[in-house]
Amino acid sequence: MDFKKKRWIIILLVTISYGAVWQFPYMLETYYIPVQQAFGFTNEQIGSMMTVFGIVSVILYFPGGYLSDKFSVKALITVSYLGTAALGFCMLLIPPLPIMLVIQFGFAVTTIFTFWGAIIKFIRIMGDDSEQGKLYGLFFAFSGIFGALEGFAATALYSGLGENITAFKALIIFFALVVAVPTLIFFVIFKEKEALPDTGSEESKVNLRDLGKVLKMPIVWIMAIVVLCAYIPKSSQSYFQPYMSEYFAVPVAWISVIAIFRQQVVRLVANPLAGWLRDKIGASSIVMRIAFVIGILAFAMVLFTPLNPALAWVIVTSLCLVSALYNISVTCSFIPISEAGISAKYTGTISGFVSCVGYSSDIWFYKVGGGMIDANGFSGYQQIFILCLVSCVVGIAATFVLKKSVLKTKTSNNQ
Repeated sequence: MDFKKKRWIIILLVTISYGAVWQFPYMLETYYIPVQQAFGFTNEQIGSMMTVFGIVSVILYFPGGYLSDKFSVKALITVSYLGTAALGFCMLLIPPLPIMLVIQFGFAVTTIFTFWGAIIKFIRIMGDDSEQGKLYGLFFAFSGIFGALEGFAATALYSGLGENITAFKALIIFFALVVAVPTLIFFVIFKEKEALPDTGSEESKVNLRDLGKVLKMPIVWIMAIVVLCAYIPKSSQSYFQPYMSEYFAVPVAWISVIAIFRQQVVRLVANPLAGWLRDKIGASSIVMRIAFVIGILAFAMVLFTPLNPALAWVIVTSLCLVSALYNISVTCSFIPISEAGISAKYTGTISGFVSCVGYSSDIWFYKVGGGMIDANGFSGYQQIFILCLVSCVVGIAATFVLKKSVLKTKTSNNQ
């Protein structure tokens, strides 16, 4: 079969697992209350779990990106998916907090160190530079379709089994199998050299000297700032769940459905639209600027909405807009690499460093946010939302700088 056709089968297999794999390290974003009930953890203890994941992730993003430029993308993705599924099965024991912290450490290894740079490079090598917006957009859209189907099925399973510990364990088994089975098929049919014929050559691999070269690129640092400004609002989505439950009387079952909708369904529109718009405009920085404007609107709505259950729909709408901000951003975050004419062999290393800085809020956001809520209640939520609004304002300014940097880097590379 011609690779142009075969690649869509390969992408579909990867996105089926991708839609479920993030449920493990970020299970709190969809199942915050079920996790809290199953493990009996406080908000701050749950924040500690995410802090461990965040710290280890930030440390591993950069070396993980370098790893993806040195070794087989196929092997890295396979090991990552199967390793995450195995750690998921360990959660069936409902271990105490210290063991859960170790498992979160493991998730950082399997979803960041061996996976994140590899998946970004995987998307890049599926097509040429003119297709990058389409490829990124459709990849995340497909993962959204499967993620939504998987999420709704898991929630139905959880509710159908009585929303107890047994139901929670069934949910974990379901996600672990969804991650593992498509991965085995992917491993059999994907021939990496079909996508990138020079994958095995020494010229296509980076060396240690290239790390310094990457760090000296101003565009890499600007990309990192833009990603950070988009990721801080994304992190706040976990707190919308208890906020809606406590102050707007939204039932727990509905909160999980809403979480799946904003996590998976919103990307069905946001990601391909962002990819299409980027390919049409030719500038990812402009698309991300639009995303930050959406974010400002979302947090303004949250901050000024009275605490009235009848207005819960406003908070749900705001949550979906925050999700749109992040999904538009993630579609465009790494496209400046190709826009600036930077060699594909640096994709993993650059994406690793950008992610290291851009997702660094995982180190402190959940710990600080959980502490704010435990100490200040409603005021703690307000402080979190104000921080996110400020982040969006800074993000808008950073996109102007990014656009200039892309043009400058491209001119330099063409000389």
